[in-house]
Amino acid sequence: MYSTTHYHSTTHEVLCVYSGRAQLCFGGESNPGNVITEVQAGDAIVIPAGVGHRLLEDVSERGEEFQMVGSYPKGCSWDMCYGKPGEEEQAEAVKGVQWFSKDPLYGDDGPVLWKEARDISGNGT
Repeated sequence: MYSTTHYHSTTHEVLCVYSGRAQLCFGGESNPGNVITEVQAGDAIVIPAGVGHRLLEDVSERGEEFQMVGSYPKGCSWDMCYGKPGEEEQAEAVKGVQWFSKDPLYGDDGPVLWKEARDISGNGT
């Protein structure tokens, strides 16, 4: 993963970590609602189109190195956007990206395919 915050306006992305550990930032460093998390070999992450992401730090143990592979839905082309002036058209294009028709990790009935709205606020309403 790049060490510069970027997002994709044309497609979602799936990342699979196969070696080491790293600290990643989702949502951009200056966003107070960002998510900073540590990932390790065996983790898989689904990143919706328009969500900024970057590698903060490789925190692998000695002798290891953070390695991951990124994947995009079949037939999709990815782009690189940085949230800079002049990218307004790309930012607007995110709204038109269709959600997955099949969960990229679990298939036809995986958690990426919500059947109804879910409360993720934590307040139980």
